[in-house]
Amino acid sequence: MTLAKKSEQPSYQEDYPFPWIVSIEPLASYRIQLKYSDGVQGEVDLSHCVGTELFSEWDEPGVFERVRIGDSGEVWWSDRASLCPDSMYLKLTGKTFEQVAPT
Repeated sequence: MTLAKKSEQPSYQEDYPFPWIVSIEPLASYRIQLKYSDGVQGEVDLSHCVGTELFSEWDEPGVFERVRIGDSGEVWWSDRASLCPDSMYLKLTGKTFEQVAPT
């Protein structure tokens, strides 16, 4: 399994209140392990995405395991298949957007 890491604050995070992903690791059964810049970490189950058109490339052996942190901080497999890092953070913490980034 690969472990993608980004430890320094990326330029796209300047003046943006959400923590960014510093590491991502593919796990068995379409799960990923995420760690964020503020220390929040956890496992996200993506098995509900299997078989959907957007993530159909996961049907190819080894594609899911090639997950990485995209150029804009997203959970990335390809230009077609990616997930928002903020939504993954909210899922892990159980917080709302307003709780993390009050206006």
